Amino acid sequence: MVQQKRDKVVDAAYKVMSEKGYEKASIKDIASEAGITPGLIHYYFRNKEEILTDLLIASSRQYTQDMQRLQSNVPAEHLAKAALNEPKDRVERQPDWYKLRYELFALGLRNPQISDSVNALLGNARTGIEAILHKIVGDAGEEAASVAAIMLACFDGLALQKLLNPEFDIDRAYLELEKMLRARYNITD
Repeated sequence: MVQQKRDKVVDAAYKVMSEKGYEKASIKDIASEAGITPGLIHYYFRNKEEILTDLLIASSRQYTQDMQRLQSNVPAEHLAKAALNEPKDRVERQPDWYKLRYELFALGLRNPQISDSVNALLGNARTGIEAILHKIVGDAGEEAASVAAIMLACFDGLALQKLLNPEFDIDRAYLELEKMLRARYNITD
């Protein structure tokens, strides 16, 4: 019961913080979204930073599950396309997910209390992408970690451009990214 309430607060914080940002999101806003009183939030969390920490953990866990599901459900020969479609499609399907990521990135740069958690979130994402690279091409080489970091930067950067400019042709950009990866690793369908 306690964990369910904590999860409900974290889910509400996800929504409120992705819309308003961390600084403008109040405990009152989060409580209202969660359908509980502000005082009750303090029963489950010491402060907003603790909610944010749980949110980072939940976000990282969800990303790991998404990557594992992708690897399990998609045959290796189709994994390259599916792995690129997932972040591209998420921009339309879950724009708040990216908005919250950007908020977390900025907070990680400004707030030493959460910088390690944000760095872990990014590291987890790179590790997931690297695992997919290895599944697609077998031995992706020593530079696989660097390629995964570049891909993550592309995913986040392309999503940001699409969110700021709805006319941005993200499909074309991902097509070019796919061509580069296929050429780099000699991937054919």
